[in-house]
Amino acid sequence: MPKTPCKAPRKDGGPCQGNGLPEHDGYCIAHVSPAIAREWRSRGGKASSNAARADKRIPERLRGTIDKLSQGMDDVIEGNLDPSTLSALARTARVLVQLHRLADEEMALIRAEESETAAAEVAGVTADPAILDAAAAITDWQKQYTLESLVDQELVTLEPDPAQETGEPPVHVLTTAGRQRFGYQRLAAYTQQDIDALKDLAADPDLDGGQLPAVLLELHTLRTTLEEFLTDFSPGAEPVLDPLTGQGLRQLPAAVQPATVPVAAPGEAEQAAKEMQKLLRRARAATREVEKLYEKRFGHPFDYRDELGENEED
Repeated sequence: MPKTPCKAPRKDGGPCQGNGLPEHDGYCIAHVSPAIAREWRSRGGKASSNAARADKRIPERLRGTIDKLSQGMDDVIEGNLDPSTLSALARTARVLVQLHRLADEEMALIRAEESETAAAEVAGVTADPAILDAAAAITDWQKQYTLESLVDQELVTLEPDPAQETGEPPVHVLTTAGRQRFGYQRLAAYTQQDIDALKDLAADPDLDGGQLPAVLLELHTLRTTLEEFLTDFSPGAEPVLDPLTGQGLRQLPAAVQPATVPVAAPGEAEQAAKEMQKLLRRARAATREVEKLYEKRFGHPFDYRDELGENEED
């Protein structure tokens, strides 16, 4: 579909190069109103199907807390909330998450004990605490052996958990190779709306030229994040074998997290990867457009090396 130019004129009387949107009466995001422009830039990954799938995995009891933190971030950006207050809210949220986690672990232990007792009653025998303790010890040893085997194969590593306080012990997380073998795909919270908002911002004639590098660097971050996450997807990867049985290890051990960010589970990973590949192509095309705007305005290409402090651009 051909692009419809924005109806708003530039200061010099020429046409705006932004994309005119039907829902905004033919105006681009930058010319509708400051409030709408801010809203588009802050929407992030809220509307993406990937983020929607990740949102379903958030326990219902924690969603209210997350909503309050999200609103708090918006209030800080708009100057309606002191950053120290938001930090206090974040610390409280971490405590709530830890309390919920401990409650879940305690309930799982209670259910396991009830199941063992029920199984003994069905078998017509009295549960022997010593036998049950020995069986639990064997199970724990098997889990630990499996975990150490995955670490030795470099499929699992230790990483700090961003949901925990600084100083807490690290957690076991799949490496890129581990996600490839188990079939998980990390999800990036970027959407087409993020790309469009950056393009419209760069095309705004009232934009200070000094802000164009910031737009290009944001696109660079978006691209490199997508490129890194897409290394997770490896169709046809060999299954992970259980070191005890030699059979395929179908489920990820409970002590291992797929990643420290939202993921698509096996069965959903391929579609999630396709959507991110499509988004990556659009991000690269948008980068080329903004690079042309930069070169037209300043008379030379944008130098990523100077801005990133690296030897060469990715």
